Amino acid sequence: MKTRGGQIAVCLALVLVAVCILALMNVSAYLAVTAKNRAMNAGDAAALAVAKHQGELINRIGALNVEHLKAAVADESEKCEEIVQEQLELSLLGPVDGILVGNDAAKANGAEQSDRMRDILLRHALDVRQFYVGNPDLYPEAWEGAWEAYARKIETAVFPGIWAGPDNIDFIDAASGHMLLCKCFYRAVAGRNWCWFFFNAPGLLDSYSSFRDWSPLPSSDDETRRRRCVNSEIYSLHLRAVAGSAVTLLGANLVMQLTGASAEELLKSELVRDPGQKWIFYDTYEWRKWTEIDPVGPSQFPVVGSVKREYDVKGCAAACRVERKFSDIVNGIGRETSWSGAAKPFGTVENESGEVDVVTAVKGGFVVPAFTDTRLVPLDAVGGIDLSTADAGWMDHVKLHLPAYLEKGPDHLSPCWYCQQLAEWELPSFRQAGSFWLKYHSGECSRCDSCCDGGRGGTPHGH
Repeated sequence: MKTRGGQIAVCLALVLVAVCILALMNVSAYLAVTAKNRAMNAGDAAALAVAKHQGELINRIGALNVEHLKAAVADESEKCEEIVQEQLELSLLGPVDGILVGNDAAKANGAEQSDRMRDILLRHALDVRQFYVGNPDLYPEAWEGAWEAYARKIETAVFPGIWAGPDNIDFIDAASGHMLLCKCFYRAVAGRNWCWFFFNAPGLLDSYSSFRDWSPLPSSDDETRRRRCVNSEIYSLHLRAVAGSAVTLLGANLVMQLTGASAEELLKSELVRDPGQKWIFYDTYEWRKWTEIDPVGPSQFPVVGSVKREYDVKGCAAACRVERKFSDIVNGIGRETSWSGAAKPFGTVENESGEVDVVTAVKGGFVVPAFTDTRLVPLDAVGGIDLSTADAGWMDHVKLHLPAYLEKGPDHLSPCWYCQQLAEWELPSFRQAGSFWLKYHSGECSRCDSCCDGGRGGTPHGH
């Protein structure tokens, strides 16, 4: 009987250990889910706050457009110059304040501070001083001293720290289709997701021979740079300054409608017909139809159903990345989770036919106050996962590691996760294994299987 009692005690001890382990695992899972939920709340709140700030900035710039018209009708040249200067400053410097706005919302929802996000922006402020100031032909200043003011503004905004990192900065052209700027490529290599290559890069496994096969990383042409130099790269408003006569650009009827001036007053005014006056318009290259985005291409905007005409326009938006730390109490390891939320300001105007229309419907895309609402939008619709400009590891890879790799080859890869996948990709045996598998099993591939994460469901980024 004593022997049996001892055996029961051992069994009970084992059961208790198992129960304790299960309890700890449940607690760890709870902490992980809670951290993710709080990160989602913080990221979405930050994105909404920044998008609201963007809408307010454009409304102010639009109101100044109307004030400028009225000042031009009255031939008040000094006031016209002051208004244009204020508009240029709002467009270039105003969006940088979105960093502070996003920080406040993220902190209020429990986001963690990230020194690495801060370093990304401080490094860019240094780039502005080194490259933008020294290359006025490529990066013309919106006004004298604009780039120095821009660099200082960034440094001031990030000095307190970063809780919500801007995740859709105009740093990289992810929509170019360059394979090395596609995060899904690296994940497909890591997971040996041959179906991804079958659907997204057919023939690449067979045709690739060395790093010299890659095309150069995309860079903006001169015209794109000049167009963007009016805007902050951080939470860009995607506007442009157009020089010309207000009557020529807008038409006399619209000028009279916006200012209340008579035809006689327009005839007397010199400034309203001055071709040297600057006016703020939407950049129609960026502010175009949302439904034009390729649902299976680099931008991947999943259009389902119809989009109302008055809301069918992409343009400025805010994507914010936040992090949240938690402890795995089973093994005592500290972990972190991240989330990127996206939001966009919305509004409508009345077009020439008196119908409700998109904000760009005023002649030529002339900016007027129009934004009244802010909504969460799919991250894919504002750049997608391939931007990730607040992901320090990804940005280090894109800005620092890729140029060295493309110039000198795989022997100069850094020890980052993305570089490790490139090193794997360079192995002929890796590519041969993929080609061999697809030769016999490509018929088993489906679009779901070609997802970034191997078709396990969901996405690693916010919607």
